[in-house]
Amino acid sequence: MNDLLEQFNDSAAENSFAEDDKKKYSLIAMLCYIFSFLFFVPIVIDRNSAYCKFHANQQLALFITEVAAIAVGWILGLIPVLGVLCGIVIGLALVVILVLLIVGTYFGKAIRIPFIGSMLNVF
Repeated sequence: MNDLLEQFNDSAAENSFAEDDKKKYSLIAMLCYIFSFLFFVPIVIDRNSAYCKFHANQQLALFITEVAAIAVGWILGLIPVLGVLCGIVIGLALVVILVLLIVGTYFGKAIRIPFIGSMLNVF
C-alpha cells in the first residue's frame, strides 16, 4: 500500500506541512474527503496552514471530479448495457481514489488526485 501511495505523493507539498498541522487536522481532512462538498472546511479552520490549503484544493478537485463523473454516468446510463458497465467502472474508480486519498491523509502524505489534482490550485 505504501508503494501505491508514494506513486501519487507530492513530496514537495508533504515537506511543507507542519507536523503539528498533520496531527491536528488529519481527521478533518479525512472527513472532508468522505463528504467532498465540504471542501472549504479546512480553509475555514486554518487559512494559513499549508496542510489545510493542500487538502482543500484536493477536496475541491475531488468534488468537481465527482460531479463530472455523475453527469457522465447519468448520460451514459441512457444506453442500456454500456451505461450500466460505465456506471460500475466510474463508481469503482471514484471509490479507489477516495480510499487512496483518505489513507494518504491518515499517513500524512500529500496525495494528488491523478490528472486534475495538480491543475487546480484555488486556495
